[in-house]
Amino acid sequence: MTNNRNILLVYPRTGADAPNISLHPPLSLLYLAAELRNDYRVAIYDQRTDEPQKYQQLLDQRPLCVGFSVFTGPQIKYALPLAQKAKDQNLTTVFGGVHPTILPQQTAQDDRVDYVVAGDGEYALRTLLEALQQNKPLGPVVNGAQAQKVDLDQIPPLPYELVRVENYIHNATLPGRCLPFLFSRGCPYQCTFCCNPAISKGKWRVMNVDVALSRLDQMVDKHRLDAVFFLDENLMVHPDILNELTRRIGGRFAWGAQARADALLKYDLKFLQKSGARYFGVGLESGSDKILRQIKKRETVAQFLEANRRLARTNISVWYNYITGFPDETLDDLRATLDLALTMLDENPSAQNNTFYLLTPYPGTEIGNSLQHVMPANLAGWAEFGRHNYNAQWHDPQRMKLYQRIGFSSKFTGRRLTTLFPHDPDLARLAQTMTQKWRTFDLFDDQQWQTLTQKGGQILQKLFGPHAY
Repeated sequence: MTNNRNILLVYPRTGADAPNISLHPPLSLLYLAAELRNDYRVAIYDQRTDEPQKYQQLLDQRPLCVGFSVFTGPQIKYALPLAQKAKDQNLTTVFGGVHPTILPQQTAQDDRVDYVVAGDGEYALRTLLEALQQNKPLGPVVNGAQAQKVDLDQIPPLPYELVRVENYIHNATLPGRCLPFLFSRGCPYQCTFCCNPAISKGKWRVMNVDVALSRLDQMVDKHRLDAVFFLDENLMVHPDILNELTRRIGGRFAWGAQARADALLKYDLKFLQKSGARYFGVGLESGSDKILRQIKKRETVAQFLEANRRLARTNISVWYNYITGFPDETLDDLRATLDLALTMLDENPSAQNNTFYLLTPYPGTEIGNSLQHVMPANLAGWAEFGRHNYNAQWHDPQRMKLYQRIGFSSKFTGRRLTTLFPHDPDLARLAQTMTQKWRTFDLFDDQQWQTLTQKGGQILQKLFGPHAY
């Protein structure tokens, strides 16, 4: 039996940590801390923002456990050396988050991992901590999905005082001071490229509107926010609920969210704009109805176009996301996607396209499950897995070259850079040239594209520094 109540929670780097753009607070850790802090002394180490020496200082306090929140890929790569450092000091390590939830047994087999918390961690981690305090034998995996279901209304307000809030206060998509908020968890859809079906099992849980408004008002007032980004996997599942929430927000602050195009068609977008909506991020994935059916998107290109036209009649900005490299994707499918991306910009002056991503068959996704024979066999292998480093076995080298070319040129064709830097003539000329190449599907001249890529790299380094890519 021990009375040690010190807990250290760690958020490793992700490999895509851009201040003022993609640096959200470590919400997964803040939710755990909110549930535990009345009974435990919780400290948070965010490797993205904290000084390296802080980690050792917190280890020196001999916490009951050191918990890591990790997603597949680079975040595991950064977590493992930190976990080894804790193990070297005979401390207990716990891994949780998306990757351990999907592959709990494999994660627990790594020598640097003592325990895995799978699923919702708020109550499951408490169960583990109580067992550690009482020296009770416990298996290596504590399954939050089998524990008491987390009630979103009962989780206390997030203890932002455990982190330096100013490190996370800005967001590229919304104006002024902004922090994220989670109104719901889960998603009812079954897209084959997404790991959410494996985690939420098609369930969508939502906070009571009164509770959410109280939490939002507290957060906005305390941190002097101008905007809130709803970081839900799928905010717009139930129009009656969201309409009630946004009606009562009443424009007191700007807000943005991820959204499906078909969901946007169910809402009065002028009403949402009046309530404060200023941004939607919309995953379209493909401009081919054939591919959309294959990936179980349950949307059509016609819905994409109609949602975009309706958004064009508002002042709400929208960023569209696309994926290339689906199995059985033909050149015709690919051209349809490029055509759609350009049409969305042509028909909506407030639209932008994000960089095109190459399909990554993450574990737990239907596509990933179909490729288990070529997936990593251990946690160390998954640390090297990601968008830019995996074996896309269904593509020949020429097709991979084409996808990489599209991914790079999409940085210039999507209007984002020219919006950020409207007075750069070199950028404007290159964006115009690459856009014309997309319109004519002129993507196969290696020498020509080598020159364009070199010019693009030089411009990115000029705009963002020597480490831009």
